Amino acid sequence: MQEGDRGMTDAPAPSLDRARPPLLLLVVGAVLVVSAGGTAAAVYGGGSARVLLLVLAAAAAGASAWGSHARLRATEETLAAAAVALAVLGTDVGGSLLRGPVVPPLVLGVVFLALRWLLPRPATWPLAAWLVLQLAAVRALDGADSGLARTVWLLTAALTGLGVAVAARRLVARVALGTTAPWWVAGVVGAVGTAWTDGASARWTSAALTVAVALALVVARLARALEPLLGPPRTVPVLAGSVSGAALGGALGAPGPAAVLLAGYTGVLLAAVAAALLTGWVRGLFLPLALAAGGTMVVLSVGQLVAGSRWVELVLLLVLTALPCVLVAALRRDDRPVAAPAAVGCLAAAAVVATASGLVGAGVAAVLLGVLYAVSLGAGLVLDRDTRRATVVTGAVCAVLAAVLLVAAGDRSALAVQLAAQGLLTCAWGWHVWRSRDPDGGPEGSPAWRAGAAQLVLAAWTTSALAGASVVEAWSLPAALGLLLAAGPRLVDGPSWPAWGPGLVVAAVPSVVWAVVAPGSTRPVLVLLVAAAVMGAAAWRAVRAPLVVATWTAIALALGLAVVELPLPVAGALVVGVVLLAVGARKERYPVAGFGARLAEMR
Repeated sequence: MQEGDRGMTDAPAPSLDRARPPLLLLVVGAVLVVSAGGTAAAVYGGGSARVLLLVLAAAAAGASAWGSHARLRATEETLAAAAVALAVLGTDVGGSLLRGPVVPPLVLGVVFLALRWLLPRPATWPLAAWLVLQLAAVRALDGADSGLARTVWLLTAALTGLGVAVAARRLVARVALGTTAPWWVAGVVGAVGTAWTDGASARWTSAALTVAVALALVVARLARALEPLLGPPRTVPVLAGSVSGAALGGALGAPGPAAVLLAGYTGVLLAAVAAALLTGWVRGLFLPLALAAGGTMVVLSVGQLVAGSRWVELVLLLVLTALPCVLVAALRRDDRPVAAPAAVGCLAAAAVVATASGLVGAGVAAVLLGVLYAVSLGAGLVLDRDTRRATVVTGAVCAVLAAVLLVAAGDRSALAVQLAAQGLLTCAWGWHVWRSRDPDGGPEGSPAWRAGAAQLVLAAWTTSALAGASVVEAWSLPAALGLLLAAGPRLVDGPSWPAWGPGLVVAAVPSVVWAVVAPGSTRPVLVLLVAAAVMGAAAWRAVRAPLVVATWTAIALALGLAVVELPLPVAGALVVGVVLLAVGARKERYPVAGFGARLAEMR
């Protein structure tokens, strides 16, 4: 078949407005001939009518061959379609279309294939051959037993259809793919079910056929004519990998918990090896397939182990899953942003499961999670700034889990130590990131400063609770120091109010209030001494917020003590005087209408 012929055969049919009279005559003539033959068969019936239809079909096929020889493209296609319709009517024995003898459509399929070989130009012959062979398959399937035999038949039809779709011309390929989809779906569903429920031979046969039809679908994705029908490039590999993983997981994990563990680890190795070794276009095509298959096997294995309360095997699977991730992170620099958090996450999940099942204590698990947090922060320093977020966030989850485990266990001493260690580590990491930042880039490390400060504050509060502290400063000063620490480098070179203001206010207000409402202690003297020291240091370093906060702290404390100690009328006069002074100063600074008028000008 010439290239030009194929292009003309595959061209889309013209619309009715563009059709020429000869084409309309051909179509109407073919419809009338087929209608007449069908009506005659319905009226007279019997073998003679079917023989007449077959004779007419042979004549139409011969005329189509003449049209092909004369290069009458529309004539040969129309007559071929008429021949197919007459042949199907001639071999119909009545009854349901999907139930009946297998031989007639099978013979027709062979005949149409022979005509396809003799007359390669019309697309009708391969289309008709594929459709009648599918009819024969459906009729044969009606008599097949349920179970493995039915699954094998369905998947064989799906494999055949995918082979036709890959090898045929565009029109035939697309029709073959569309009609193969039901076979593929039904066969895969049945095969996965068989792989999980039947005996060993049936399981492995179903799993092997599932992998075969999945790979055939991936091969079909490479055909350019089928690309518009199969969606985005990753859709088919992910689908193929998912069904393959489901079938292999069922076949591997049937013997027992150890086999389930083996199935899960096989999925891990499959994904890890593919990620480490595949390159080029092969990687782009088969890596999603391998990841989907491996991930499905792991998820199914984890689900089975959890359902069976097999905690030891689950912990072992999670630990073994982390090892290939570590290997991939060590060998492939480009995959580190994914492999590193995956390894940390698997080990963290193993620690939590071991604690929940009673294999290890909460303290041991908390220490392990803290170590994982430190490792993730260290890995974050190795990774680029734009790719380390997932690793650091996974480590932060480990830190939170460590605290949650200790809270659930009620071990507050260990909780205070754990939070203090994690807080110092986080602040050190934030300081290192700030020191090594790009001078031209934006500021980094502020989330780390805030997270570290929060952990240190919680550690201090836990220690205060353990010590039974009753003074307000045991709670307010750690919070104030945490706010100052959360500001990080902004304390040195940033605006003073956002950096210093919140922490100093939190430190001053509770102490001033408590010094006023609970007199008779040394707290007022200590507050004034600290305020004076802060004012002196702030004036020396030229920082506004500490100077203003310390000044107002001293004033508020003095006024508060005066209000408490003086008689009520004098205290009232003092308060009113202070309010008037404040209002007058504000109105002078921000004048409004009326306040700028002289007394002589008023009415």
